[in-house]
Amino acid sequence: MKTTHLALLALMAGFVFDASAANRPAGYTTLCTEGKTCSVASTTNVAFGRADKFTYKQLTGSFVCSEATFGAGSKVAGGTNECSIPSTSASSSAASSAGSSSSKASSSSSSKASSSSSSSGSGLSANVTISAWPGCPAYATPSDTVPNTSTIVVPAGTTYDGGGKRFQLSNSGQSETQPPVFQLEEGATLRNAVIGDLAADGVHCVGNCTVYNVWWEDIGEDAATAKGGSGTTMRVDCGGAFLGVDKTFQHNGQGTLHISRFVADNWKNKGGKFYRSCGDCTGNKGPRTVIIENSRIHNHQTIVGVNSSYSNGSPADKATLRNLYLLRWNGEVEVCSTFAGVEKGSGSSSEKGAEWNTTTCNVAASNITAVDKTGGSKKTGIAPGNGPDPAPVNRVQESWNY
Repeated sequence: MKTTHLALLALMAGFVFDASAANRPAGYTTLCTEGKTCSVASTTNVAFGRADKFTYKQLTGSFVCSEATFGAGSKVAGGTNECSIPSTSASSSAASSAGSSSSKASSSSSSKASSSSSSSGSGLSANVTISAWPGCPAYATPSDTVPNTSTIVVPAGTTYDGGGKRFQLSNSGQSETQPPVFQLEEGATLRNAVIGDLAADGVHCVGNCTVYNVWWEDIGEDAATAKGGSGTTMRVDCGGAFLGVDKTFQHNGQGTLHISRFVADNWKNKGGKFYRSCGDCTGNKGPRTVIIENSRIHNHQTIVGVNSSYSNGSPADKATLRNLYLLRWNGEVEVCSTFAGVEKGSGSSSEKGAEWNTTTCNVAASNITAVDKTGGSKKTGIAPGNGPDPAPVNRVQESWNY
């Protein structure tokens, strides 16, 4: 994965990164300039900024191209900021600033962030597909499958490019003793790979590592596990994971697990946790840090499960969640659920309850968009937690064939 260094402003206002074009990212078209009202016909990833610095936010309908829309600190000083969208995005209109007449601009093709991906693999239903996050490579059915008899170890400081091939190892059961398909040593990178239905224990990261554009058509025990020590970071950017039963991402080490521009859908099981800080590991201790941003997560019971205390007195975990699109068609979503972490053999990790706007759960209702099924009889439930209900989350309606 190409690493992106985040400043605090990025965590507060969206995902900011350098781009190749001066006032719009590469592959983007200017929609309107700062202070004017823009409009997008469907949920679209909109960039705001100038001079190779941008803040991204998924928006629908009319909005003002301004710092107020994209968050404090998103405006780049020194000139006029612009709002831009991917060149293949839906038809849009840009109205001039207040007091002047409206003008319209449209693109020649339309797309929707939640429409089907380029093709379906064994982990994707023909009727339930989810596209890559805007700006990330699309999933494509692999033309070649690699059957492995043992774990592929990616040596320290090297990059393994899977070339879009599907990699298989062993069953997709829940055994915690099964080996990973890939093991990433210190500083290693895995990119452009598909893990099939013989997913074993997915990807293990034993130190600092990066995972870019990796797709799990099915999840075995876990899609990926961060096992690095204190001060290490496992970065996951782009790609997606499907058919999880228990956990998608597991955090057994310390350090940070940073997930961005990821899509996940447990469409068959409609349950499980997207991220879990280990509740009862050997020598279990914190703090662990998880950052999840600019991602679409469907049909998980819990988005993050973090330890707000440890039986051995270790510092509490910290979860930061920004710009997440969540759908759970048949029930309530626990956005940030806290637990009491214990060491192996000293009892069970007990759930303490959901939290909002706390040191352990750094997430506000404004960071969450609940996806409701168009015309459906149910709306996505968001667990309020132990304190006062959070302000209403953002809501959008989309058509899903669940």
